[in-house]
Amino acid sequence: MMDINHILVVLDSDHPEQIALDKAIWLASVVDADITLLTSVYEPYCGDESALDNDTVKQIRQARLASTQRWIDSFLPEVSPDVRKVSTRVLWHKHLHNAVLEVTHQQDFDLVIKGTLPHSVLDRIFTHTDWNLMRHCPAPVLLVKSPAPWKHNRLLASVDATTTDEGHQLINDNILSYAEHLADHFETDLHLVNAYPQISVAFAMVPEVTAPDDIQDYITEQHQTACEALGRKYNVNADHLHVMEGEPDAVVAKVAANIEADVVVVGTVARCGVAGVLIGNTAEQLVDEVHCDVLVVKPLDGVKPEED
Repeated sequence: MMDINHILVVLDSDHPEQIALDKAIWLASVVDADITLLTSVYEPYCGDESALDNDTVKQIRQARLASTQRWIDSFLPEVSPDVRKVSTRVLWHKHLHNAVLEVTHQQDFDLVIKGTLPHSVLDRIFTHTDWNLMRHCPAPVLLVKSPAPWKHNRLLASVDATTTDEGHQLINDNILSYAEHLADHFETDLHLVNAYPQISVAFAMVPEVTAPDDIQDYITEQHQTACEALGRKYNVNADHLHVMEGEPDAVVAKVAANIEADVVVVGTVARCGVAGVLIGNTAEQLVDEVHCDVLVVKPLDGVKPEED
């Protein structure tokens, strides 16, 4: 059995609908997992520099926590009896992602699920919740676009097949391990996608250097061979390998749309500071470009061994 036993569902009061809850209820009922519903609350008047007296601050804080607890508890009747256990957590945090990080460091969760809305550049600059979870959450993060169960039975794993970097190779293995387990458990078709660069564009930026005639064919063959090896290792059918030229985010989004993928599994490496904002990575760019769910794994994520 796939080892997804504990699911953390992040509820954001700023969202008009809590689509993550519906997706989590369905997923938990299928894999026999328990669910923890989490949200955060904060009142600036109760901050460290508040001019209010301690008793007033305490009363405001208790009132806000109680109100938020009633809000999150209002979702409990929606949870199917097929879910083996459900609980709620309300934490006092200014930023929702900090509440998630605190809870996931206190308790082992196999998956974090959160609904996602379209993002702007300002969202990235001001460290939006989704970006922080993708970069720093110690558990895999499923960002959902729809409350509906997966219906097309197609799962797409995005890898960089020819990487020689140890961290990215580990991400590849984690992506495909997780994807293979999901595909087996849900009896879905597993597809693999790999983008490779158009070398002519790179050489066009250095006109004094002439590209060898067969360099693009060599690059294409290199990526095709590497993908075939990964396909054999993780039981991906040969006709489910998609090796295409172009930028990774554009290629993955195109393949996901063409095969009507239910979820894209992609890896990410945490970046901090301005470089993280301006450079980004495929996972962060994909969230806004695909119409399906996105499951993000990191180098330290992975599928735990089955218990006897």
